[in-house]
Amino acid sequence: MMHVIFRDGLEDRDYLDRYTVGAEKLRLRVKEWPRPFQVSTLGGFTLLHESKPVEFSSKGPGRPMELLKVLIALGGQNVRSDQLADALWPRVDADYAHKSFTTTLHRLRRIFDNDDALTLRETRLNLEPRLVWLDTWALDQLLSELDGALREPRARAEPVLRALTDEALALYRGPFLPDESEQPSYIACREQIRGKLLRCLTRVARWWEDNGMPEAAIDCYLRCIDADGLCEAFYRNLMQCYQRRGERSEALATYERLRTALSTRLKIMPSQETQAVYTALLT
Repeated sequence: MMHVIFRDGLEDRDYLDRYTVGAEKLRLRVKEWPRPFQVSTLGGFTLLHESKPVEFSSKGPGRPMELLKVLIALGGQNVRSDQLADALWPRVDADYAHKSFTTTLHRLRRIFDNDDALTLRETRLNLEPRLVWLDTWALDQLLSELDGALREPRARAEPVLRALTDEALALYRGPFLPDESEQPSYIACREQIRGKLLRCLTRVARWWEDNGMPEAAIDCYLRCIDADGLCEAFYRNLMQCYQRRGERSEALATYERLRTALSTRLKIMPSQETQAVYTALLT
């Protein structure tokens, strides 16, 4: 069995003994598990074959990579071919879109050079987890395991929460496909992942606070902000964390960091909810 060492010396053998995580679930998480393909989408897109970047023709990746990205944005499993065709060719008739999908899928399979990596069953397209590691799947699995660890007694939960939080934050290098066009499926996936991460790590951070370790909660939010500097809720939660500790100046500095990021990059101001937290700090 592959042996994984987490931070703080927690080994995967110990973790499996304590939490009975099946091999299939572990396979989704562990990037180093023997598989020929690795696809990363958080903070940027990369496609590796045997740990080396896949080379494209002189024309570039083109439509085949768009098909792969939309497939991933829609979950990567059991995605209807007509849904993919509509996303990629929204303003053409259904027959042309279907033909374009079929041709593009053939080209994508040639890039992978492995038909088993992308299977089409009853008009539904799938990435094969046995052959493809995908960072969104790994993150989803990690967040599920964090939810489970939060229900454990403190002595058992603490080392696992530290290890899994570190792993999740190392994996979340930024928003889903941040440099891509504003394809609706990308936007929806981006917000869905942000939402899941925020809900889970908010619970983890409050666990740290409730158990007398607020520095761990602050570190968690700071690392989230470093990865995704435009996710306002991370800043707001950090402000509230500082507020509960009586660290007013740090909370105000966090608001200013958010205001600068939003005004510089998006030309907007913080939301009313965040401004309400800021106003409360001034009173």
